[in-house]
Amino acid sequence: MMELSHTQPLPLFPMGLQNYVSPHMWETRVRAITRMASQYSKPVLERSWMFVALILTFIAPIVAYYDYIHHFDNERIDEDRQNQIVWQARLIALVVTVGLWIVMFLPIAIWKYMGRVRVNMMINRWAKDDVRSASSYTAIPTWKVTMPGMFRSGIVGLTS
Repeated sequence: MMELSHTQPLPLFPMGLQNYVSPHMWETRVRAITRMASQYSKPVLERSWMFVALILTFIAPIVAYYDYIHHFDNERIDEDRQNQIVWQARLIALVVTVGLWIVMFLPIAIWKYMGRVRVNMMINRWAKDDVRSASSYTAIPTWKVTMPGMFRSGIVGLTS
């Protein structure tokens, strides 16, 4: 297991993989993993986007709730109608919250998912190439990558 970053140099070729992977293939694949995974990791953008989403998730429903309630301030309303207005305002606040979650969190989740799919497709293509080029009784290395998350910028690569 190794921690990769596009800002750091490549890790040294593990001696345990000498019989399975050439040093050139190792370097090429580690560079490809780092490059592709780094395309889907923008920590400053992601964290600032989530901070704005978090603030909006708290502020927008409160504003929507009180804005709806204040439309009825000047009217004389009986108690049943007041309860109905309060529940409608709560429903509006809930809809605003869910809408913000969809608008703010879904694009980041889709973007991260697309990156994971692309890296997995590349690794699967390598696995097929390794099976094709290996002799019948040779052990074939298995590549696994954990993509950078929202609060973790490192790429974890595992070859076994």
